[in-house]
Amino acid sequence: MKIICLQENLIKGLQTVSHLAGKNINLPILNNVLIEASDGQITFTTTNLEIGINCKIRGKIERDGKCTVPAKLITDFISLLPKGNITLETKDNILKVECANDKTSINTMSHEDFPLLPTIEKQKEYTIEAVEIRNGLKKASFPVYVDTNRPEISGVFFNIIGDKLTLVGTDSYRLSEKTVHISKTSSDSSLIIPIETVSELVRILSDFQEDEIKFFVEENQILFEIGNIEIVSRLIDGNYPDYKQIIPKETNTKAEIDVFEFVSAIKRTSLFCKPGINDIKLNLVAEKSELVISSTSDQIGENITVITAKIEGVDNDIVFNYKYLLDGLNNIENDNTILEIIDNKSAGILKSKKDENFVYIIMPIKQ
Repeated sequence: MKIICLQENLIKGLQTVSHLAGKNINLPILNNVLIEASDGQITFTTTNLEIGINCKIRGKIERDGKCTVPAKLITDFISLLPKGNITLETKDNILKVECANDKTSINTMSHEDFPLLPTIEKQKEYTIEAVEIRNGLKKASFPVYVDTNRPEISGVFFNIIGDKLTLVGTDSYRLSEKTVHISKTSSDSSLIIPIETVSELVRILSDFQEDEIKFFVEENQILFEIGNIEIVSRLIDGNYPDYKQIIPKETNTKAEIDVFEFVSAIKRTSLFCKPGINDIKLNLVAEKSELVISSTSDQIGENITVITAKIEGVDNDIVFNYKYLLDGLNNIENDNTILEIIDNKSAGILKSKKDENFVYIIMPIKQ
């Protein structure tokens, strides 16, 4: 293999894929990036057997071929080289890297040991704006964590009905739901995408603000295409919980609250929470249009903060984990938020005043 490529093209391709390659003791080949020159294209590929990423870049191919080298090493090294043309050439299991003032040799591993990425039939095709799905995934994924006992909630739920994609994430204590529009759709579908895949997708999509993304679904695999990048991932097997049943259908108290004031008050009050419980109490006083935020610790002391709020319905109170509350408020892209409560034993709802497609559910801390 012999290729000549600009340093900026090389580093962009390597940084796109190398993030996935980690320190795998059992299979050292998974720490490598596969570099392939064929059919007039230069392709970088990494995989951890659950996810695979490849990225195609522009360059001059003088001789087809392929090799694998440590992903972190080659990425770090290329990033330190000056801009300009770089030559990559394989000779006797060595990758030679040459530029104007630098000649380097890197040991390779056999490309025959590198796992092949699964091939996806492009039959069930969906298209969506990159910024839409990126923002949707960010809003839906933040509650998710990997639970080996409940793998079905260790990812983001994709529910496609018509031209709507509903994204849902939960850790069973809180739940985030965001609905986005699909510009091109196939059949209705429901699937669960691992949180690691979602994180990689969000990271890569940060560079694509005006592009469209395509994805293709098979029985247990999904393929995302973004420009010159492909991400293929397994899907989580199982049925996502029927989360709709925990979303309250009614409310006894509804409050419209300034997000900045609310966040500031929560942060002050959180300093007086009981260690390990993270509890703050919200008292909603309709007649006075007041939201009273308080927390007490026998070891530290007490804090009570009062802010104004537009409150409809009956007086009410509820106790939340303040970290969960802040997570939801940080995803409200508006000056005001809506808080809806039934009582102190039922889930509370946070909504954006302007974005009816985002809903955040928090279970209360029962006293």
